[in-house]
This record gives sequence, structure tokens and C-alpha cells, in this order.
Amino acid sequence: MVSFVCNYCQETLKKPKLDMHAQRCRNASFSCIDCSVDFMGTTYRQHTSCISEAEKYEGKLFKGNKKNANQKQNTPAQTQPQTKSTVDQLKERAQQLNSVQESTVEDKKRKPEDTAEEEKKKKSKKEEKHKEEKKESAWDESDLPKNVVEALVCAIAAHLGENNVSDNVSFKDMKKKCIKMVTKHKKSKLDKDEVKNKFEEAVVAALSAGKVTLSKI
Repeated sequence: MVSFVCNYCQETLKKPKLDMHAQRCRNASFSCIDCSVDFMGTTYRQHTSCISEAEKYEGKLFKGNKKNANQKQNTPAQTQPQTKSTVDQLKERAQQLNSVQESTVEDKKRKPEDTAEEEKKKKSKKEEKHKEEKKESAWDESDLPKNVVEALVCAIAAHLGENNVSDNVSFKDMKKKCIKMVTKHKKSKLDKDEVKNKFEEAVVAALSAGKVTLSKI
């Protein structure tokens, strides 16, 4: 007769006593002592026969009739992966190639427009960069007044000099740019904090001197 062990309290039981023990031991689950198969719920009721002592101890050397048919019924079947036929593999490969070719065709259709737009953006950025470098080079070569306000007035005039009246000039951006122009000038020895504090005064001075117009700011 098949013997079991309770996985919770480790008590060894014969099969007829399992139902009674399950009522008494609420967390009980059982394992077959001979084949070491775990049974959940009441699946142990279907386990009526098991491996012989010879099969248990001889393992792979055992040559007799194996009696583990019930074990196979109670353990989940492991399905072997199905090998695709050569025809199926070729069809799948052909579908992948068609998909890649379709994507390539779509990319080629969009490429002229995308390329033209990208080239236009690159050209615009390059021109802006060149223009900025040219302006900075001219600014660095100019003489910088030693007075902070006068230096800032020159920077404001240089920064706004090429801007049109319709340009949307940000006061914050202009302040940041002009302070950088003054403090980074190769002839500058002015204190950065003092330059920051004098900026608003320099804007008023630039307006009063007619260096810039109010519409540009």
C-alpha cells in the first residue's frame, strides 16, 4: 500500500488515513514516500500504485517493468517544443523579408522631403552660428570702456544693433547675453556682480543716449 508524508507536520500515513488527517491538519498537503511526488488538494486519492523498491533504489540501472504510470498522470506533462518544418521556416523568412522591403520603400518615399527639411534646418543653424561667431569676434576686437555702465551700454548696442524693430527680444535673455559679453571680453577686468547690478542702469543710459530705441526692447 502506498505511504504518504504530511508536508506540514511530517507525519507518515497510509492512504486510507489521509482524508481524516486532512480534516485535522488544516494546512496539510501530502507527498508520496516512494516516488516523492507532491499532491495538492485531494489529488492523492488517484495515486493508487507506485514504483517498486527495486526501481526506487536501483534508479537508472533498473531493468524491470516500471510502475510509475500513475506518477505520470499526476505530474504536469512537459510538452516538447514543436520543430517547424522547412517549408514553414521558409514562409516565415519570406514574410520577414517582405516586411523589411516594404519598410525600406516607405523610408525612400519619405526621404527626399525629410532630407530637404533637415538640410534646411542645418543650414539655418549653421548660418546663425556663423553670424553669432562673427559678432562675437568683432565685439572682442573692440575697445571696452572701463566704466561698468558704459561697457554695458556698448554691449546692449552691439547685441541689438542688427535686430529689427519687429524682433521679439526677451529682456531676460538680453541681460544674460550682455553681461556675458562684458565679463567675457578679453580686455575686461570688471567684476561680474557689479556688472549684474548695473545692468538696469545701463539700459536707461542706452535709451537716453539713443543707442537703442524703446521699440527694440
